Amino acid sequence: MRNSPGFTLIEVMAALVIASLAIVVLLQAGFTGAAENQAALRYDQALSRAQSRLASFGALTPIQAESLSGDDGGGFRWQVTITKLAADGPLGLFALDLTESFGRRRVELRTERLAAAP
Repeated sequence: MRNSPGFTLIEVMAALVIASLAIVVLLQAGFTGAAENQAALRYDQALSRAQSRLASFGALTPIQAESLSGDDGGGFRWQVTITKLAADGPLGLFALDLTESFGRRRVELRTERLAAAP
């Protein structure tokens, strides 16, 4: 029987395996969190771009029923579909459906605008 204090080789190896597994789990959680944070930032940017695009169709801007699309740069693309809902004299009620896409994700906004006829 040994009277020397200390750890055996098997105990040290078991501790290293457990520590390695813990480090792998923590690194994976960190990388997943960073990727989700990046996706959230891209979503916020897409939402801001979509709101800005809808704001460009103001009450004083003549609009008509049509579909428009374009590239916003930075991997963002937009598409807007304008549908005429009703007309009353020089004004018309239009539905605007806007999609701002980035990669496989997208933001969809819908609003209605009273606008001058073209």
